[in-house]
Amino acid sequence: MLALSACNDGFNENCGKTREVTQGFLNVLRDAELTEVRELEGSDDDRCEEACRRRVESGLGDPELLEALSCDASGKEQPDAPWDAANTEVEVTCEAKYLKTEICLGRRPQGHHEVEADLDCRTEWFAAQAHLERASVRAFEELATWLQGREAPEALIRRCHEAAADEVVHAEQMTALARREGAEVPLPTADPPPAELFAVALHNAVEGCVSEAFAAALAAHQARHAEGPELRALFAAIAADELRHGQLAWDLHTWLLGQLTAAQQAEVRAAQLRALAALPRGTGKAAASAPPELGWPSPARAAAMAERFAREVTAAIGAVG
Repeated sequence: MLALSACNDGFNENCGKTREVTQGFLNVLRDAELTEVRELEGSDDDRCEEACRRRVESGLGDPELLEALSCDASGKEQPDAPWDAANTEVEVTCEAKYLKTEICLGRRPQGHHEVEADLDCRTEWFAAQAHLERASVRAFEELATWLQGREAPEALIRRCHEAAADEVVHAEQMTALARREGAEVPLPTADPPPAELFAVALHNAVEGCVSEAFAAALAAHQARHAEGPELRALFAAIAADELRHGQLAWDLHTWLLGQLTAAQQAEVRAAQLRALAALPRGTGKAAASAPPELGWPSPARAAAMAERFAREVTAAIGAVG
């Protein structure tokens, strides 16, 4: 397995999992915010911690992620008395321990071996995305083969092949960006996929109908907010492709559900609803880790986007089911 040359952490099999990290933050208080914190009841340590907490939580997007906090404050006019009224500016430095969830992007094949990357590093983000785009090629090719064996509608099989071709292009584009940044991309690996109808339907209901469909919305946001015309054009093309792939997932979902028993259908829908319910929190965590120049929404906006998506899809599921 290849390691990335421009970041300290290499890949390992933990993508999607949560780990504890320590990070420094800086909050410079002025004007109304400085007055507000200065007038808080409690000790100077309490004021310092409150100023620090505001900065850390605005970066994390979720207060529950924060595990431990230490801070130090310095006044502009009176460095050793930061909360004295003579100071017009107070600089608060913080060290926070918090939980970080790694971002998992793209449609992964069944049995995919997950990888971990420190995705607030731009270089590793490109490498991880290229890795997962390559994995998506396999996912769609395996799905097309499986559908052929099940004598599925020819249109669904053809659209899976077309989606695989889209992912080849995405993988090549992301690999070029990763290599430009000095990284090599680990090849994806996976166990042989299960052939059972229920397993395929369950995987598509969550991985395709939820994760991949919502990825189109995130890519569309990146297309408007990423740094520079090259990245914006790239994400615009990816957003259009992922929108088609999301629609394919839902069309597959309809066909697959028709092959299941009533009990299996209920179980697939329940798993889908659980994935939708977890989407806002997971997306907010992921946004807190994404390099800002790549156009991801803020943690709060990402969670709000996911909440709206989940609400509308849940309503649609209820109307059909």
